[in-house]
Amino acid sequence: MQDLKAKRFAPIYILHGEETFFVDAISSYIEQNALTESEKGFNQTVFYAKDVEPSQVIETAKRFPMMAEKQVIIVKEAQGFKNLDGFEKYLLKPVPTTILVIAIKGKKIDKRTKFYKDAVKHVIFESNKLYEKDLMPWIKNYVTAEGYSIGDKSVQLIADSLGNDLSKIANELDKLFINKSGGDKIVSDKDIETYIGISKDFNSFELLSAIAAKNSHRAFKIGHHLAKAKDFSIIPFVAVLSGMFSKGYLIKKTNTTDKDTISKAFGLNYFSAPDYVNLVKNFSLNEIEKVISVCSQYDLKSKGINSVAMTNQEMLKEILIKIL
Repeated sequence: MQDLKAKRFAPIYILHGEETFFVDAISSYIEQNALTESEKGFNQTVFYAKDVEPSQVIETAKRFPMMAEKQVIIVKEAQGFKNLDGFEKYLLKPVPTTILVIAIKGKKIDKRTKFYKDAVKHVIFESNKLYEKDLMPWIKNYVTAEGYSIGDKSVQLIADSLGNDLSKIANELDKLFINKSGGDKIVSDKDIETYIGISKDFNSFELLSAIAAKNSHRAFKIGHHLAKAKDFSIIPFVAVLSGMFSKGYLIKKTNTTDKDTISKAFGLNYFSAPDYVNLVKNFSLNEIEKVISVCSQYDLKSKGINSVAMTNQEMLKEILIKIL
């Protein structure tokens, strides 16, 4: 991105990987900024893989720009090509006045192919999903890059509620920035509740905390409100719950209950560490195994396997009953 902002463009960009956010971010920046508005009319072409063959893209790439130094060709959804072999000859001898962007979303290129071996001579970017430990710093950086500040607890609220879908997180934060007015540059829990719709009291983060504390009254109250939210889905919640208790199982085996030791050893952030301390104090190994088993059972049920039709609310209630 530093090179792009400095107008240092390469002849070929190949973007691929499971995290679509970075693929979109790079290709969109080139589409919007490589040429001036007056140059784009004759010198910028956007293809979708489902509508063209590689040969048509290459034919366009070999043309010379009109009244401009460069032309830009962007191939979107390039995972739609049966294969990328048709680009191999062009990779060997690209036209220096063309900027060709091949954007492959949701999958990686097979690194054993001749295409990949030729592609590494150019700019090739592999967009990987963020690890859990990197998600909160990424959210904080995204907010600060827009000129706002946000506390760690608010970051945790967003991360636990929206998961690691960076495009969704970015869209929700952009909506918050647009609606926030009055020159206030601090993103608060109230802003998150108002503009993103995540309640600071009734969210997955608070529910997990109540479960770890074995606080049945609070857990059922949060669960009741949380399950009624229009965007609540049992599938990601079960995954997060299972992940928490799987990590709790490993911590329990170490016989450690010190918050700082657990936090450092298992890469936990400041706000979630106390919940793991509660979990290992309040649940035996057998109980933790039971919770993981329940999560496995309801992961299948939530996907329609071995299950009668149930709502998210009914499934969440059953899970809490079986755990607590």
